[in-house]
Amino acid sequence: MDGAARGAGFRIPDAAREATVFDLVRRQSEQRPDSVALIAASRFGGEHHLSNGALHDRATALAAGLRRLNLAQGDRVGLMFDNESGLEAAVTMMALHRLGLVVVPVNTRFAAEEIIYVLNKAGCAAIVAAQEFLAQLTDLKPRIPSLLSIVGVGTSFPGNIVDWRELASADAASVKSWPEVSPDAISEILFTSGTTAHPKGAVMTHSRSVTSAYGFADALSLEASDVFGSFFPFFTTASLHCLLLPSWWAGATAVLDPRFDVPEIIARMQRERSTKYIGAPTFYVFLLDAYDPARQDLSSIRMFDYGGASMSVEVIRKLAATFPWVELRQTYGMTESGPSGTVMHGEDNLTKLGAVGRPWALTEVRIAGEDGSILGPGDKGEIEIRSPAVMREYFGEPGLTEQTFHDGWLRTGDVGYLDEDGYLFHVDRKKDMIIRGGHNIGSLEVEEVFFAHPAVREAAVVSVPHLKLGEDICAFVVLQAGQAATADDLRAFCADKLADYKIPRRIEFASSLPRGPMGKVLKTLLRDQVQGRLAEGV
Repeated sequence: MDGAARGAGFRIPDAAREATVFDLVRRQSEQRPDSVALIAASRFGGEHHLSNGALHDRATALAAGLRRLNLAQGDRVGLMFDNESGLEAAVTMMALHRLGLVVVPVNTRFAAEEIIYVLNKAGCAAIVAAQEFLAQLTDLKPRIPSLLSIVGVGTSFPGNIVDWRELASADAASVKSWPEVSPDAISEILFTSGTTAHPKGAVMTHSRSVTSAYGFADALSLEASDVFGSFFPFFTTASLHCLLLPSWWAGATAVLDPRFDVPEIIARMQRERSTKYIGAPTFYVFLLDAYDPARQDLSSIRMFDYGGASMSVEVIRKLAATFPWVELRQTYGMTESGPSGTVMHGEDNLTKLGAVGRPWALTEVRIAGEDGSILGPGDKGEIEIRSPAVMREYFGEPGLTEQTFHDGWLRTGDVGYLDEDGYLFHVDRKKDMIIRGGHNIGSLEVEEVFFAHPAVREAAVVSVPHLKLGEDICAFVVLQAGQAATADDLRAFCADKLADYKIPRRIEFASSLPRGPMGKVLKTLLRDQVQGRLAEGV
């Protein structure tokens, strides 16, 4: 080993290197027009099965209508949809790509100031949004100078809103020529929150997005016969680059769950005979609670994939025992990586416990020290990723872009190590590492021990300020229904499993943990909560 673990080389298939995002749909509409491309809810009611041919034709018709807005190729257009308008969101996204416009998904949970920042930062000339967001966007429009048009998906709205349905009914045959879109043109700007004061816009090009679709489809062995689902919100890279685009690369059916409702998701899996599913680790915790084999038939499922956060070994064991016919895979990546990264195949999950896999196709992974040196097997440092699917840059942030890349490798901000076999072990986010009295402590390591306690359903560990030690440890714990445990019980349970300095002295019990739209625990909020209580002397 030379300090880097490699995927299957950098030979990019011609279909990815020379393609645009719209070409994914065009190709499937030509090869299998009647196969189902998308199962999703519509803002106008019901869940719909949209064939490859219908997706292509509806996106093309909408593209013809969008030409009325006088947008120029390369203009940025915001999309503000949740999954309850998943059908319209997917059709609109593909229509924008048909025209060579840049897609800017907007987090529907953003506060007003965040919406203003993102649309101004991207310089959006238009935004297409579901009805429930139109009143707010209308109020904010005067503070967004570049925003000329708001297109509404709904049944009633003010006259200054362009009606999506009117645009979608345009005659595509009347368009004599369509723009030639370069694979190197920007396809999306994906805004992600992080350690900076404002959301950062990860720039993806068409070739990067299509290469990512190829890589993720390969990582999950997607085939045209697969029915592949997720609840991931449309505005996330997990929905776009881990569900929709990989499905359309492979010719599979993408199922976009309208909401995070586990009983409803189980019913949909059963009804649609889903074969593969991807969710955050939290989803599988709730799935284990909700699944009843006497009432629910999930025999069609062949694979569960989890990503977006570290998965507890205890939950992996429970999943394997509850669904012995299902292969468990884990994928690791992030918005900035496109999200190229690693994949853990089922046969390795219980033999390489704690690993997040080896690099998938077209991807390299290495570990760098604080001084930039490349570390060997077993040495912990920052995880770095190189792939043709990695983002091009942060939009309008040359300084931040320069800081984020190291000799052409993406600095992930995650701490981990590679073993002798090239498997990546994710230790923690750098910002979540706790330094207590000079000792480095990974929050995930402590959480893993808490997860092993039979009374614990969920656990999250964060740092809190300490006058003498610099930082101390606080654990937030959600107990299983009907179970009881005290803080002393949990500390006693940790005594022979963790060094004494890793055992939390402060343990708080909660009914639930705050989560973002991807299901990740919002540790920043937990830190703020406990620091507020400490300031009050509680």
